[in-house]
Amino acid sequence: MEAGAHSSFHRIEYAQSLSVTKRAQLLRDGFIVQAEGRDHSSQIIRNVLMNWMAFAVTILAGFLMSPFLVRHLGDAVYGVWVLLGSLAGYLGLLDFGLIPSMVKYVAEYRARDDQHAINRLMTVGLVIYSLMGAISLLVSLIIAFTFNDIFHTPIDDRTAATIVFIAGLNLAVTFPSSVFVGLVRGYQRYDIDARATSLLIVVRNLLIVPLILRGHGILTVSLMAFLFDMARLVWLIRKAYQINPAIKFARAYFDRKELRQLFGFSIFVFIIIVSRHLIFYTDSIVIGIFLSTSAVTAYFIASRLVTYLLVLVSEMVGVLAPRASELDADNDAEGIKELLVVSTKYMLLIALPAATVFLVMGENFITLWMGESFASSAQILTILTIAILSHLMLMPSETILLGMGRHRVIARLMIAQAAANLALSLALVRPMGIKGVAIGTLIPMIFFMFAGLFIYYRYHFHLSLGEYLRRAVPLPALAQMPFIATVFLMKRYLPPASLVMFFIEVAAAFIPYGALAFFFFLNSAERRPFLRLAEKFGLRLSPRFS
Repeated sequence: MEAGAHSSFHRIEYAQSLSVTKRAQLLRDGFIVQAEGRDHSSQIIRNVLMNWMAFAVTILAGFLMSPFLVRHLGDAVYGVWVLLGSLAGYLGLLDFGLIPSMVKYVAEYRARDDQHAINRLMTVGLVIYSLMGAISLLVSLIIAFTFNDIFHTPIDDRTAATIVFIAGLNLAVTFPSSVFVGLVRGYQRYDIDARATSLLIVVRNLLIVPLILRGHGILTVSLMAFLFDMARLVWLIRKAYQINPAIKFARAYFDRKELRQLFGFSIFVFIIIVSRHLIFYTDSIVIGIFLSTSAVTAYFIASRLVTYLLVLVSEMVGVLAPRASELDADNDAEGIKELLVVSTKYMLLIALPAATVFLVMGENFITLWMGESFASSAQILTILTIAILSHLMLMPSETILLGMGRHRVIARLMIAQAAANLALSLALVRPMGIKGVAIGTLIPMIFFMFAGLFIYYRYHFHLSLGEYLRRAVPLPALAQMPFIATVFLMKRYLPPASLVMFFIEVAAAFIPYGALAFFFFLNSAERRPFLRLAEKFGLRLSPRFS
């Protein structure tokens, strides 16, 4: 269980008793300030590792289950399942960015040792989310009775209406339960959600496979998804009360000021979310309207790969928001600056090798994976990889600004970038085809990267951009040199003959890179979570490595 009110007070008192120089030294030595006997570095890295595990399980499950479901349900029925996912995704926008808002204020109130404020926040959040859940259920009921008329699916009207209703009921329950998700994340316990998600995905799919083999259909898949999502929420609610047993919901806690503050924060988060949807998910629509569905497929292959890289980094950077809220509540400007520098270093250590593989061996991978006819997607992959690297350079600063509540500037830049992206893609799609759409994504990302870095660091972090880049970039860039050379040599002298060999060669290149990063770019506090994870798998390294 996390530390309670008294330990929170002592952590604040401890942090304020340290000189700025000492706090900065602690930050450099342990990623962030260690207080109240807890290793925040270990917690953040554990959160990242668990998020990556959940991401890997999700990707692997999709990779294995998609062809299984297509083969046994049929591509038309599986298409209904995809449509349901899209429907749930759009209804999920009714969240209006409230979960990140909950995370920010839970972390802030926790840092201030204000349980009354946490209860106010939880009560207001429950009221709002219950309303959103009721709306989503109503919308899903309307869609349920018209689903077959709109999409002309191969399943009967009753089954179609039932599975849409189940999806709506899922959202209706998930929305109010999200206040507990926000609390768990606000306490920087992302690992709890990731662990439950990973386990339940595995168990769910292990149960779905024999049920489908016995003749059950899409209705069974929908019911299983609903039951396991409910199990995840019950687990998170239980954990939330273990983390903070003093949670209370009462009419007296409903505060209009808290409501205005929550919506005032979340509306700009909502703008950011919508802008990112426009940036990353409208290119295919533009291509489909002006070119062809085959062109959509060629573009989607490259886009999907860079999206995986985006999610991989997002799972790491996203855990910084509650810590930034705590540092901001403590008025620890030096701690925030160090968090910026170190998080950028780790972002680059993760993103650059993946980008190297895309840029150097992207064509090899695509032709082995999808066939020679899709070799042209490699050029799109190159353009989008450069674009996504530009976008990733802003992610640490934007996540920390979000945690500090200074995200209006992000919303303004993101909506401007989305508009520029759409305008350029529309202008270039006819004369240049899918390459023009990719360039329409690249140019705004590069421009707004430079604009964002300048604005964020000069006006919000009061940190010299030159100093930030000197401290964050050179070491990760230097670490890439052996890896880049290895990948080039593999492409030149050992071109993979199969997809299996491709993964073996890339893994072989990553092993020395990982060792280099582990021993020379992580300090002892940062290595500890990796060593603990290794011990769970029966691997014990020498104590001198810790």
